[in-house]
Amino acid sequence: MKEIKEEIYKLVKLLNKYSYDYYVEDNPQISDTEYDTLYKQLEKLEKEYPELIQENSPTQRVGDVVLSEFEKVTHKVPMLSLSNTFSTEDLRDFDNRIKKVVANRKIEYICELKIDGLAISINYVNGKLISAATRGDGTVGEEVTDNIKTIFSIPKVLKENKTFEVRGEVYLPKKSFNILNEERKENNEVLFANPRNAAAGSLRQLDSKITAQRRLSAFIYSVVGDNTIESQLQALKTAEEYELPVNNNYKLCKNIDEVINYIEYWDINRKNLPYEIDGIVIKVNSYSLQEEIGYTQKSPRWATAFKFPEEELATKLLDVELSVGRTGIVTPVAQLDPIVISGSTVSKASLHNKDVIDELDIHIGDMVIVKKAGEIIPKVVRVLKELRLENSEKYIMPNRCPSCNSELVSKKDDPFIRCVNPECPEQNIRKIIHFASRDALNIEGLGDKVVATLYEKGIISHTIDLFSLEREKLIDLDRMGEKSVDNLLTAIENSKNSTLDKVIYALGILNVGKKAAKILAEKYLNLTTLMTATVDELINLPDIGLITAESVIDFLSNEINIKFINDLISIGMNPQYEVQKIEDDNIFNGKTIVLTGKLVELTRNEAKEYLEKLGAKVTGSVTTKTDLVLAGEKAGSKLVKAEQLGIQVISEEEFISMLGEKKVNG
Repeated sequence: MKEIKEEIYKLVKLLNKYSYDYYVEDNPQISDTEYDTLYKQLEKLEKEYPELIQENSPTQRVGDVVLSEFEKVTHKVPMLSLSNTFSTEDLRDFDNRIKKVVANRKIEYICELKIDGLAISINYVNGKLISAATRGDGTVGEEVTDNIKTIFSIPKVLKENKTFEVRGEVYLPKKSFNILNEERKENNEVLFANPRNAAAGSLRQLDSKITAQRRLSAFIYSVVGDNTIESQLQALKTAEEYELPVNNNYKLCKNIDEVINYIEYWDINRKNLPYEIDGIVIKVNSYSLQEEIGYTQKSPRWATAFKFPEEELATKLLDVELSVGRTGIVTPVAQLDPIVISGSTVSKASLHNKDVIDELDIHIGDMVIVKKAGEIIPKVVRVLKELRLENSEKYIMPNRCPSCNSELVSKKDDPFIRCVNPECPEQNIRKIIHFASRDALNIEGLGDKVVATLYEKGIISHTIDLFSLEREKLIDLDRMGEKSVDNLLTAIENSKNSTLDKVIYALGILNVGKKAAKILAEKYLNLTTLMTATVDELINLPDIGLITAESVIDFLSNEINIKFINDLISIGMNPQYEVQKIEDDNIFNGKTIVLTGKLVELTRNEAKEYLEKLGAKVTGSVTTKTDLVLAGEKAGSKLVKAEQLGIQVISEEEFISMLGEKKVNG
């Protein structure tokens, strides 16, 4: 109980600090999603231990303090915050809760873009703008009337003498944000981190002339005090009728599936908007149903905000496990309290090496920030030491291999520790898996689990043993029927016909990837000649540096590796590399091409191989130097960027057709 109390205390203290940085200083220290993750952790603990809830806990209030420089304004109707959802499952739970409260009723939802700005309330009396205030803590806000009047999109006088309150979001368009930061840079002023910060800082200026220079804009999303309005859709239409600025990307959805489709569309297309959004607001459309569904202490039950996933989130580090790779490198892997990042559940994250462990000062039980930016395994980027418990245990890298218990070796100025035991079980299993992988010899039916089973049963000990497998021993294994066994043995036999670059890559030489393997194949033409390579020869090859050259020589100097290569040659695996002759008028020759989206007829690797054989350079990102983009299904940001840059885009069908063409248009 003492540890729980300490954790709650630290969470409250840290969240309150972050809230102050965000709302008062306009200088957020963490992302919204990181804050929400910590907030949910606090909510979870307070739900389990309600007797430990602190009076100053951020869960017990809506927002934060009001700046003392501004006059305080009490909202007639509280400006409540919205609950957050982060996944499709969360949205369906929200929908199910609504349906339980208003069973057997037709429920429609209004979806609106969640503008990343500052919430405001504006009062019109007899058609004239008389006052405006920020949201503040939801009950009391900051009076910013003069500053609101500087925003051109907000009318000072309505076309009719109406009296009501409207609510919306003040924001800074991307273009205005860039201009503002350019001006601040020229004046040697601190740059704003993002448009939201800039909007908040601009609206809170005591001198409205400064606000006027900032080119703010606004969207209205709510009308308060007009009893003729019966739905959110009608409220938006009413605001439009009075020429108030309304974001026209809203949509009336008949069910939660349409809501999800709307969210998925904007998750892909939000980058094309001239302003920042950080999610989608979902509201029950009918006002009468809203009243029936009701409110919690701080938010309406009939609405929620779906937050687009960010690449960094906070979670608890439960333990550190060690993974032994095929080259002997021992990698520490953080075991995490599972979190969802970019739509996938993450329970492990890389800690890279001993230097990173030391630099981060990892303790078991730490709250850590996990980043995912395209990596197969996300990584831990920092520790929230403010939340560290007093009795937490510092993690120390072991000096023994977790697989074979051999002493681990580290070199000077090398952050990695290695197991150098050639008989290390985990290393050998990883080597065999790599040898059989799709990018290497592509032995179908020889997946990770099958390799592990064969090794654990003593049927294979080294990669070369694959070529002497006995059919009878395989059939006796669980889940290995005769057909599966025959297919596997055929695939192993067929792998002897692999091209030289595939075989070199399959050897698993440190620092030799697919590209380097192809360069080595083009230079040495077969395995026999490769074994005579020298450092001087290697470093003079294109894209082969000293580190890769030394790795190749180290590999070829090892007696175990020499025996392995000779064994491969003896079973007939010593292919002669055929240098591809590329015709100058080849339609793809010399082109820089980017692949994006899911291909149907070909895999991405197959398409890449075809293109490279035809003389194309396949890269991973779209730039002004890109000549062509091959876009498959569900192509995302790369397709958008290509269209923005005016780069030719082709479909998979067009690509296959173009293989017979003589030139690419343009």
